[in-house]
Amino acid sequence: MAMVLQALNDNRQVEVWEAASARHAQERAAILAGAFVPDSLKPTLPDWTVAGRDHLLMLAYQRQFGDAIEVEAKCGECGEKTQLSFTVSQVLGTASPELSKAWDAVHASLDTDAYLPVYHDVILDGIPCRFRLPRISDLNILDNGEDMLFQFTQRVIEPEDFPQICSALAEKGNTQDAWEMLFEQLEQRMLASEPLSIVSLNSVCPDCGAETLHQFDIANQFWAQLSASVEKQLWDVHLLAMAYGWSSQDILTMSPARRRRHIAMIIE
Repeated sequence: MAMVLQALNDNRQVEVWEAASARHAQERAAILAGAFVPDSLKPTLPDWTVAGRDHLLMLAYQRQFGDAIEVEAKCGECGEKTQLSFTVSQVLGTASPELSKAWDAVHASLDTDAYLPVYHDVILDGIPCRFRLPRISDLNILDNGEDMLFQFTQRVIEPEDFPQICSALAEKGNTQDAWEMLFEQLEQRMLASEPLSIVSLNSVCPDCGAETLHQFDIANQFWAQLSASVEKQLWDVHLLAMAYGWSSQDILTMSPARRRRHIAMIIE
């Protein structure tokens, strides 16, 4: 289904920040994505792939905060901190053709049907089976216990094929190592199917020259940028409400330029 992607106004940014503040990472990411989705599409959000959610968040970040991104990274060898600079466009350029076709930049229109998972053929441990990318709802119910890999695999492998996988691993003793090896195979197939499943950035340390691979999480980056933006807006509200008695709603409805001018007048 098609939807138009629009930036959030200042009042809406504060509402979304408030709603997401006390949530854990996965819930927060879903709230951030849902802020850009019309009410008619919200019931489908849990069924979206996590890669689809991140694709939307990258497009939303681009419209809300611009294309450029800078994140702090640490060298895996010497621990020296450095800045990674890149663009949303560069990351989006690695997306699968299916996700890339979902976005119509001319009309700012997005076909969210591309975010619904489909099954792909794969051979795991010599067993032909089918898998899909993880849904948002999958991550919300996973435990962090020892059987997490079992739970994850059970959800993304087609139900008819999963018993064969279990039988193959039972012959190997059903060890944690066996499940980890299977997960690594599955992860590689997922990345081949959709590179946005895990976004990795390579950096070279300016001090020691070592290379480090960093995973980039657009939901965390979006949250950090939104929090910084809301912090500035709340200071505007604080100063102008104190001086003029205006409501938060009225202040945030003003343009940033008008707020800056009123604050300048207060300072003067």
